[in-house]
This record gives sequence, C-alpha cells and structure tokens, in this order.
Amino acid sequence: MGPLPQKKRGNNKSLLHHRLFAFFASLKLTVVILTVLLLGLLVGMFWDQTLTLEEHLISYSKTSVFAQFFIFFELDDVFHSWWFSIIVLLLALNLIACSIERLPKIWIDIHHPERILTERLLKKLPHQVETIIPFTKAMIFIKNVFPEKSYRICDDDAFYVFHEKHKYARTGVYVVHIALLMIMFGSMTVTNLGIDGMMMIVEGEKEHTVRVKGPGGLPFQHQLDFNVVCRDFRLKSFVDGSPMAFESDLAIFNKNDSLNPLVSQTIRVNEPLQYAGYTFYQASYQPMSGDSQIRLSIGPHGGARKNYVLPIGAKAQMSDQTALIPIEVIDDYGGLGEAVKIQQVSKDGRTTSFVVFRQYPDFDPMVRRGEWDVYFQGFDQVYATGVSVARVPFIEVVFLGFVLMFIGLFMAFRMSHRRYFACVKKTDNDQCELTFAGIARRHPQAFADEFQKLTKWIEP
Repeated sequence: MGPLPQKKRGNNKSLLHHRLFAFFASLKLTVVILTVLLLGLLVGMFWDQTLTLEEHLISYSKTSVFAQFFIFFELDDVFHSWWFSIIVLLLALNLIACSIERLPKIWIDIHHPERILTERLLKKLPHQVETIIPFTKAMIFIKNVFPEKSYRICDDDAFYVFHEKHKYARTGVYVVHIALLMIMFGSMTVTNLGIDGMMMIVEGEKEHTVRVKGPGGLPFQHQLDFNVVCRDFRLKSFVDGSPMAFESDLAIFNKNDSLNPLVSQTIRVNEPLQYAGYTFYQASYQPMSGDSQIRLSIGPHGGARKNYVLPIGAKAQMSDQTALIPIEVIDDYGGLGEAVKIQQVSKDGRTTSFVVFRQYPDFDPMVRRGEWDVYFQGFDQVYATGVSVARVPFIEVVFLGFVLMFIGLFMAFRMSHRRYFACVKKTDNDQCELTFAGIARRHPQAFADEFQKLTKWIEP
C-alpha cells in the first residue's frame, strides 16, 4: 500500500508538466500575447517615450490614481517596463514550446517519409488517378514525370516511385521562430547593455565620461576605460558665417599613457571612429564662451617674430628676464577697434602694461618701440566638439535574425511542399495498372492544375 501514494503524486506531477507545456504551446496563448503586445506598442506610441517621468507627471499630483497607475506600469518608458519584458518573455516561451511540440514530428517526416503507395496511404491523398495502359507507356510516364534521382523500389508484384519537391518548406515557420527569438533576445541585450550617449570634449583636453539617458529618461554617466582627446576642431563656414561643415581630430589613449595614442582619426559626419566596440560620431559643436584664445606675433624689436596662441592670463616667456601676458581684451579702445592689453613682467617682478591694436598692426613697433614688438592678429575661438558615443553589443545577432526571418518567410509562403507517388502493377498482354497520386501542403488549387497537366501523359 505504501508505493501507491508516491505513484499518484508522480502522476499528478507529470500531468501538471503536461498541462503547463500545453498552455505554453497553445495557439490561443499566441493570439493573446500578440494582442497585448500590440496594445503595448500603441501605448508606447501614445505617450512620448523621450520625456522623463517628472515631465510626464508635471500636470498631475503624484498621489493621484492616474499618477500611481502611470508610475506602476512605467508608461514613460514602455519598452523597458517590467510588464513589456514579461510579454516578450512569454512570447519567447510560446514560440519555443510550439516548436518543440511540432518540429520533431515534421523533421522525422521530412527524413523518413512514407514512400510506398499503399492502400492505406492512398486514402489520405486528395489527388489520384488509376488507369490500365501499356507497360511501355507507363514507363515513359515515369521517365517524364519523375526525376532520375527519385526513390524507386521493386517487389514481386509492383514497381513504386516516389518524389517530393521543397521538402524543407514546412520548416520555414520554425526558421521564423528562431529569427524572432534572435531578434527579441538580441534587442533586449542591446537595450540593456548598449550605450547611446554624448560627450563634449574641449579642444586640447581629454574626456572619458559619456552622458547616457537611462530608463525613465534619467541620465547617468558611463565611464570609459580609456581617454578620448580632441586634438583639434575645425569649423568651415559659408561667406555669410553660417556653418558649412565641421570635423574633429580624435585620439584615444590609455588612462596611464598620455603620449602614445592607441588610435587616432579625423571624424566627420558619417565618418565615425570605431574602437573597442564603441562608435564615435561627429554630432555637434559648441563655442566655449570666455575661452577665446588670442593670436599674437612677438619678436625682438625689428627682428624675426614667433606666433603665439594664448588664453587670457597665459604667459609667453620671451627670455629669462621678460614675460608677456595678455590680461584683457577690449572690444573698442578709444574708437580704434579691438585691442588687447599686454602686461610685461621683468625678472625682478616689475610690471608695465601697454595696448596693441588689431586694425593697426604697426602701432606697437612704431609708437611704443619697446624691447619686444607685439602684433595682435585676432582671436582663435576654442570649441568643444560634441561626440555621439554608441555601443550596440550583439547587433549582428539582430541583423542575422532579420535575414533568417526573410528566409523563413520565403520558405513558408513561396515554397510549396509537394509529394508524388506512383505504383505500376503489370497485368496480362503487356498491360499494367498505373496508380498516380499526389499531395501538396500549400496552394492546393495550383497543385490541382499541375497534377491535371501531369495526368495528360497517361491519357488514352
């Protein structure tokens, strides 16, 4: 009596597993999941997914029923919400269960079809014809209708022939299943592990922080394992001053090595830099206010000059005893236009100041006639380049999934699985009984027309 309850529990457990599997393999579940998924897509289109949660709830009290509903179902970020992920997971389980339930039977039938036309099989075939014709004519029919590689077998009473076309067409739907799984899990991986953000890099400086928009529109910082340096930024403008094109010279360095770049490249629109799975796109630029650098040409009085590009307060060391420092930019000095005020510092700390003009480059050597001639040549605007940073891991899996989907759809809808059977039984006086039959899994009307044309070979 002892083992009986154990057997009953085992049966109950097996029955539970069977019902659970049947639930996930149900086509009704597929319809329900696709309906809910469609509603989720519509919800995602109804509410702007680029806004943050705070921006969505700005017109509502956070204690209101709608606000709590909105927050619980994460309607500000539908495609990253918990319920949308559950729907995708259920769809994946449904596809896997349906494939496990049906594919093995189809695969066995593909590789081990019933090739001999028996009376039992003949009852299942919708298209068939039986006739008495000369044996020679029957052989001509077999030769013209069935390829040489067709399955052929003889026994004591009859000769059997079997041929099929597009035998793998029935697996097209399962190729689509695999493709959908690859797209779903690949997209989830890209969504959760991918990076899509921005970094602003000032000319001559380095940066390793990417500002990324996370779930719910909340920004966070992604730290790169290397430094990105903008060596130079160039802006090309039209005659009216409007921007025409811009580009940046980027270099990537190890964090502990600032001398030897790992890779360097000029990036332009549609010409990104790729490194370590990241792609750096030229996206924007921003002039740095207050950081305009002053272009000066300095040399000993009457002698050769050297060009300098200096920000306000930077020192140009002329000799061991003298340094020149631009300390102020003046938009209009006494009606003479743009000017810059220069401070000269001697070795003993004494300072003197003087002004040089942009529109009158010879003013300093001809009027002031100091030890050093200073020419004010204008400004060099400092820019910060806006670089879009993207990392999309497993994107190749998603692309491969789409390719497989098109292949599967072609197999499922354009290829038609067809089987042809023939049985020749010889009778008296060089006559034989020919039975010809066929079946198609898709496009039955087209197959009926094809079958009718083939039977013309055996018409009297």
